[in-house]
Amino acid sequence: MSEFSRHGDMPAGSGLFAPSRRAFLMGGVAAGLAIAAASGSARAQTPKKGGDLRVAMLGGGPTDTLDPHMIVSSADNARCTAMFEPLTRPDRNAITTNWLAEEITPNDTATAWTIRLRPGIKFHDGKAVTSKDVLFSFQRIADPKSPKVGAARLKIVDFASARLLDDRTLELPLTSPCSILNEFVADPLFAIVPEGFDPGKPIGTGPFKFKSFTAGQESVFDRNEFYWQDGLPYLNSLTIIDSFASDTAAFNALLGGQIDVLADAPLALVNQITEGGPIKALISEPGIWTPFTMRVDQPPFNDVRVRQAFRLLVDREQMVKIAFSGHAVPGNDLFGFWDPCLDKSLVRVRDVDQAKSLLKQAGQENLTVELVTSDIAPGVVQSAQVFARQAQAAGVTVNVRQVTSDIFFGEQYLSWPFAQDFWYANPYLAQVGNSGLVDSPFNETHWHDERTAGLYKEALGTVDKDKRCDIIRQMQRIDFDEGGYIIPTYNKSIDLMTSNVEGFLPGRNGRALGGFGFTEAWMS
Repeated sequence: MSEFSRHGDMPAGSGLFAPSRRAFLMGGVAAGLAIAAASGSARAQTPKKGGDLRVAMLGGGPTDTLDPHMIVSSADNARCTAMFEPLTRPDRNAITTNWLAEEITPNDTATAWTIRLRPGIKFHDGKAVTSKDVLFSFQRIADPKSPKVGAARLKIVDFASARLLDDRTLELPLTSPCSILNEFVADPLFAIVPEGFDPGKPIGTGPFKFKSFTAGQESVFDRNEFYWQDGLPYLNSLTIIDSFASDTAAFNALLGGQIDVLADAPLALVNQITEGGPIKALISEPGIWTPFTMRVDQPPFNDVRVRQAFRLLVDREQMVKIAFSGHAVPGNDLFGFWDPCLDKSLVRVRDVDQAKSLLKQAGQENLTVELVTSDIAPGVVQSAQVFARQAQAAGVTVNVRQVTSDIFFGEQYLSWPFAQDFWYANPYLAQVGNSGLVDSPFNETHWHDERTAGLYKEALGTVDKDKRCDIIRQMQRIDFDEGGYIIPTYNKSIDLMTSNVEGFLPGRNGRALGGFGFTEAWMS
């Protein structure tokens, strides 16, 4: 999933409204429910210390984790963002920013990187963070006997030649050039943990420290008194609840005062917003992308003509309007929406006649396929249903099979022939590392293209940004013409909260609450 994690990368609430859910919402409005938009004036108030914030998220289950190097779901991401921090991370505008690192710079050939920590950073137990902890964290992730989610990105590190220059400085030689290592590690998946880290007793540097955890139920965190940013966090405690069976149940809990925040709320709810009420909304720019994933190594999607046809069947404007209640922008089957190297000349327009012609050429007229979906992000199930209707125009039958999130992310995850998923905004090359190579941790389309792999390696070794963009655009053309993703939209995220919750600001990195901005959250 993996800003830059995905899924660290995943779930949230659904934007799908069954008739009963729609009736519930309309009934609430008819009864006088008022939902106020979060205002800029509230941001100007002086933050107040104290308070216990309760945040609801959907998608929890028995695989929930407190190991930052094993993040999969959005709730995992929230928990681990509260407790742990990486060297760099995407800011609210999806721009890679130094975090625990005071400096992270390559040599002239990008064959080695120097990492220097900020001074005065401590773990939750009061021990100083050192360069030795950084090296341990990366070695833990890359351990060939027990590789973690981000292991593939660290394969280029020559750990045997790494040098601890002093307590705050580490030199990492690489086996091949990488001009964007700072982007590669800008992710909770690369959080810095202490030597000997035990995920059963997690210790990090984040604004909140571990108190209790029950998988699929709730996690409780207390304020970190050793936090390196003076005066932060403001809150006394943070509780993340992911036991709600549906967004309706979570929304009821928000209205009833059992929670303070519903993160990644159903998109249609914002259309019910009126000024002056106990609930307000935080609306972020498009940053989430929820692709359809076609396995290119299995029929019928091993035929590029079928993949091209399926992409041509999508009416993207209609998808924005119906599946995402207008809170999205059309996508063109390309990831890296905020990447400055995105080739905006590549635009996909619906063409049913061309799709039918391609299917006929492939011998796949009157094709029937199963599409596996789940409530893993707002609008996902709805978009599956919309696509099924749109495909009928070409004689394609799409049988939508909805499963629970624990099944979706279970043993068959990454193996479904035709399914959906969700990602946060990543720089293009970081996303290729996530899902576009044979050894990527989330290669859900089973994409293995020698041209892509060669260009990727060339791009990593190219220090000149303009030249690197030229290479990236060659890769995007391959994605656009032949890839296994259908990316119909880029979606906004909406968080609902009670009127006394302050400090959260909108972003465009795709993560809830502007990037899980718990550090500066407070309660009036």
